[in-house]
Amino acid sequence: GKTPLCAAFTPFLDTLARSGCTGLVDPVEPGLACGSDTAHLSMLGYDPRVYYRGRGAFESLGAGLNMKPGEIAFKSNFATIVDDTGVVTQRRADRNFEREGPILCEYLDKTE
Repeated sequence: GKTPLCAAFTPFLDTLARSGCTGLVDPVEPGLACGSDTAHLSMLGYDPRVYYRGRGAFESLGAGLNMKPGEIAFKSNFATIVDDTGVVTQRRADRNFEREGPILCEYLDKTE
């Protein structure tokens, strides 16, 4: 019962792991915690304090949607709550959301 990763033949990754080094990096500046979106910008040479405009634009481009100048994109997650208490049981209900997702998005598209 090996996992797929344990069973995989990975001689090149194994060599990299043996000869590489690990550590921590401050992608923007020491002591400034940042998310993957701002960290990626910084590692690609873009100062997120200048170029970052929110995660929505990244998510839109990643989904294949082209944005035009002046457009705004929002990133959001649907959540699952317990009706009686209002307690959030899944803060990101979009993991397996093929059936409910399009229904909720269609509803939101009609909201003004």
